[in-house]
Amino acid sequence: MLIFYSRPHASAVSSHKNQPIAFLPMANEPDVIRFDPGLDRICAACYSGAIWVLHQDDPNHYRKLEDFPVQHAVHRLAVDPSTHRLYKPEQEEDHKPVARMVVYEAVNP
Repeated sequence: MLIFYSRPHASAVSSHKNQPIAFLPMANEPDVIRFDPGLDRICAACYSGAIWVLHQDDPNHYRKLEDFPVQHAVHRLAVDPSTHRLYKPEQEEDHKPVARMVVYEAVNP
């Protein structure tokens, strides 16, 4: 499965059939997309100040869980597959420079 972004939607495309299988609304300006195989979740860090979270119900069905707000200018994202924690470095807080790592715990929808 591949994810493509074309404002304002993301398209999940089957890598085997080379055709779209889902179209979902997405937060603006995604920079990086990560997959947590243990929770079947796809997360995208968005420069606009959100992390987009999607659940893969099965290889052909996806549902948006949420866009949760974070600081502006998110460029990186990492998922620990053993703990399901999401790591997000921040470079701005309220448009002022910072250098810190924020860790999010996964919750069940």
